[in-house]
Amino acid sequence: MDNSVIYMEYLKDSIMVKDYIMQTTVSGVHSCMDALLKLAAAIGRVVGTMHRNHIIHGDLTTSNLLLVGKPEDCLIAVIDFGLASIEETAEDKGVDLYVLERALLSTHPSTEPLFEAILRSYKDTYSHSSSRSSRGGAAADEVLRKLDEIRLRGRKRTMVG
Repeated sequence: MDNSVIYMEYLKDSIMVKDYIMQTTVSGVHSCMDALLKLAAAIGRVVGTMHRNHIIHGDLTTSNLLLVGKPEDCLIAVIDFGLASIEETAEDKGVDLYVLERALLSTHPSTEPLFEAILRSYKDTYSHSSSRSSRGGAAADEVLRKLDEIRLRGRKRTMVG
C-alpha cells in the first residue's frame, strides 16, 4: 500500500494570473508590457522547473496560476493538479505548453509576446539544469520542437472542422 500525503497551504494575498492580466491590460497591453513580460518570465521558470522534474500539469491555464503577494515580486503558485502526471516525454510537455498557449491567447488577446517570453524563460530554466543528464527525459529543444508539431496538428483539426 502506497502512503500518500496532501499538503495544503493558504495563499494569502493571491490573485489568478488570468484576473491580474485582465486588470492590468484594461488600458491596453502595450501600456503594461514590462510588468507582463516580467510575469511571463516567472511563469516560464515555474513551468520549466516542473517539466525538468517531469511533472505534467494537464490543465495549465492562467486560471490555474496564482500571483502571490506583491505583483512586482512575480511569485507564481500553480494550483489544481487534478489532471497531473509524471511523464518524461517531449509530447506530454509539449501538450502542457500548447494548452497554456491556447488558454493565454484565447483569454487574453494581443498577448503573443507574453507566450514568447514564457518560452524563452522556460527553455533557459529547463536547459540550465543538471537534472536532465541524471534523470533522463526530453531536452528543452526537443519539447519546443514537439510544441511546433502539436500546433500544426491543432491547426489542421480546426481547418478540417
